[in-house]
Amino acid sequence: MNYGPIKLSYKKENLTLIDLNVLKKIIGLSIVFASHLSASPLPCTVWQIKVKSHVVRTFKKVDGTIVSKTNREEHCREKWPELIKWKERFINSKIKDWPESQEKFKPWQQSEKEIILELLNHQPQVFKDLNVNFFRGVLSKYNKNPGSSVKILEAIALYDIFFQSPEKSRVLSHELSHLYLHSLNKKKLSDLVYELGWRRKIDPDEVFRLPNYPLLKSDSSESLTEDIANHLEDYLHDRENLSKNFPKRYKLLKELLPSDFKIGDS
Repeated sequence: MNYGPIKLSYKKENLTLIDLNVLKKIIGLSIVFASHLSASPLPCTVWQIKVKSHVVRTFKKVDGTIVSKTNREEHCREKWPELIKWKERFINSKIKDWPESQEKFKPWQQSEKEIILELLNHQPQVFKDLNVNFFRGVLSKYNKNPGSSVKILEAIALYDIFFQSPEKSRVLSHELSHLYLHSLNKKKLSDLVYELGWRRKIDPDEVFRLPNYPLLKSDSSESLTEDIANHLEDYLHDRENLSKNFPKRYKLLKELLPSDFKIGDS
């Protein structure tokens, strides 16, 4: 709507009621328009969320500290404050020296990165402390394999099938377990290895598994590290059944792993 030019030489007594109402509307619109010009949008990054201005009321912390009422201005907040360093861990190229040379890799999508960070946010702290690079694989050499990890490269590859899986948290726990198990206490780990049925051959670098020890999963017989990673995965995601079906293994795992080794709600 166009209200026409305003003549500032008008005297108040000469303005009609309609003139005054129109003038008020124009002044009001001018103020609103000016406020929109002066308030530029807050430049949050793709890793942040915008928090609107709000009042924080007085409250008491768990330790008894009183926090006074305060007005919080609009600000950007990190989506995953504990995982800031992980934003640079998504590599968009092929992994150098990757053992399966025929496997293909592709760039990460932002939505995929956020899926991984959201899952990682709930993993045990010892997993968050790992120095790992994530690579975006297309298809694993092994049928229906959602992820692979290589300790010497400190790398995890996640394939297309991973993002279609309803068990993404389990898969991530499993691959991180492969890398983490190398930092466990060697004596306590040896006790667990023995209980799982693994024995050393004459060559100390080679092991074999006794057939009379029940398998946790069908692929637990493939390698010692696969067997241990399976147990760490179930300790995180199926602890009740693990303790019920394999109480001695569960006891050894409990002694081996830190007390906060669990899926959390952080």
